[in-house]
Amino acid sequence: MLNRLTLALAIVSTFSFSLFASSTAKSSLPASAQSAISATLGADSQAYKVHSSKTEITAINSAQDLSTHFTSRGIEVNSGNARWNLAFLGYGRGQILQAAQPAAPVANSNRVEYRRGAVTEWYANGPAGLEQGFTITQRSANSQNEPLTIALALSGDLAAVADQDGQGLSLNDRSGNALLRYAGLTAYDQTGRQLQGRMQVEGGKLLLHVDDSSARYPITVDPTVQLAKLSATDGATGAWLGYSIAISGSTIVVGAPQATVGSNTYQGAAYVFVEPKAGWMNMPQTAKLTASDGAPYNYFGNSVSIDGSTIVVGAMDAVVNGNPGQGAAYVFAEPTGGWANGNETAKLTASDGGLDDFLGYSVSISGSTVVAGEPHATVNSNFDQGAAYVYVEPTGGWVGSTETAKLTSGGSTGDQFGQSVSINGSTIAVGAPYVEVGGKFTQGAAYVFTEPSGGWVDMTPTAELTVASGPGGEYFGTSIATSGSTVVAGAPGTNSFAGAAYVFTEPSGGWANMTQTATLTSSTGVADDLLGSSVSISGTTVVVGADHAIIGSATWAGASYLFVMPAGGWTNMTQNSRLVVSHGSANTDFGVSVSVYGNTVAIGGYGYSSYTGAGFVFGNSSRLVHKTAGTP
Repeated sequence: MLNRLTLALAIVSTFSFSLFASSTAKSSLPASAQSAISATLGADSQAYKVHSSKTEITAINSAQDLSTHFTSRGIEVNSGNARWNLAFLGYGRGQILQAAQPAAPVANSNRVEYRRGAVTEWYANGPAGLEQGFTITQRSANSQNEPLTIALALSGDLAAVADQDGQGLSLNDRSGNALLRYAGLTAYDQTGRQLQGRMQVEGGKLLLHVDDSSARYPITVDPTVQLAKLSATDGATGAWLGYSIAISGSTIVVGAPQATVGSNTYQGAAYVFVEPKAGWMNMPQTAKLTASDGAPYNYFGNSVSIDGSTIVVGAMDAVVNGNPGQGAAYVFAEPTGGWANGNETAKLTASDGGLDDFLGYSVSISGSTVVAGEPHATVNSNFDQGAAYVYVEPTGGWVGSTETAKLTSGGSTGDQFGQSVSINGSTIAVGAPYVEVGGKFTQGAAYVFTEPSGGWVDMTPTAELTVASGPGGEYFGTSIATSGSTVVAGAPGTNSFAGAAYVFTEPSGGWANMTQTATLTSSTGVADDLLGSSVSISGTTVVVGADHAIIGSATWAGASYLFVMPAGGWTNMTQNSRLVVSHGSANTDFGVSVSVYGNTVAIGGYGYSSYTGAGFVFGNSSRLVHKTAGTP
């Protein structure tokens, strides 16, 4: 919608009703495009047109199980037994607010507006839900040293409790159960520069603060909310669904390495979820992928990767040539009719693999090339030095094969090179979290390999990436991801295992030995959070998992942190927003795996529901509220 309107200020606030589990959602299009599509479809459909009477205006949204009543006092939203009221109080700076002028709602098609001079508060009803926004046509004249503030009055059956970091709040019932979720804020100006935003609950008021001191208008404040929970129809306690996760376009693949297949305990499986036309929603799998030669304790699904119509799944403990734990990677090509239950298209192995090498501990695919890590490989008589293997798709398509090339670090015993791998185009990044750097044990390192002009061949690194002044024990390289000219690697051991992620930007002359460009940390991080246990990058967005983060009083509930590159490039920073599962609990380990594609984030929580596990989908959303259904 922001693409279609000229706004001085657009505030888009999103509530996620989670009476039990979040449900209906939208596509992975940018939020502005989704809003425009929803508003346009709503305007063209009689089902979303608002109804006027002498006393109030009503918007019915059957698809979202919502009814909203607009009066001169504000709005009331009803969904099931939940009732929530919102009223605009005013705007200004800091504590000095200009009170709202009285206004009666004005309806036009699927849109309702409250016009108050310089401020227009508007709502649009459509398939994506009820959208809310503010258009402010002139800057407040108060002190520019105070943040821009919009004040809203909250009332109804629920009590608002703000998150510690000010990026979201829960609306709780009288027993303290969070029934509704108000998502974390992200804000950016006309140039795309990130602005700091936070929420504050003060009595019965919700205050939205945005630092616009040096911003160029218009400003957009756009939250990220949980859109869906992904589960397996045959999920069982201890399956560990969500231990690995990956997204490409409208498809998500989630690994369950301890799933029982037939009578084979811990054989493992991978589940494919394809976004419905109506958008992401709580849903079971579209397809289940298994290995044709699967056996007990293969841990198929300990790692997954997807690019377009090809999925790769690691089975680190697979038996190959009679060697338990040699490991393998399995390639699945999407059938003509779409994803369906099935076995692999091809099985990839190492020509020199041995007992407990664990090929497939990590996997990554880009185009027609797969890379698989083997962290316990013996190299030049060095036990557990590790290696990574590159596989290039043959002209006729994927078939069972051994490697095209073998990548090694020139390291030493115990480095565990290959514990993490990532490929993007002609660049491969490999993590080795146990590398000793400058006499500092388990500081860790990452290595970059650039494809030679003639194609991949056995080779040592193009560049070594290390952490400047690392104290040791950081386990840098536990996770790794690359996109374009950027590599990001996790170091969960940093600062007493509070953790961190480090960003490296390719120099103009090409990759060379270097230390980090920027350090990413959590503003709420504490010891043992394990920030950096997983990382993912898409363009200018980085997502970092902290699967042992404490949420409220829930230990190891887990969280994930979203970082957006500032206009001037990567710099040391804390998160733009924190993502938590709306109905999480202790030991969910949410964030053990993360993957981002455009504006959609997929996050695994393998400890969810007694380690049955689940995947969760988050995305930018300008919905005010949406339907909820089901049980956690």
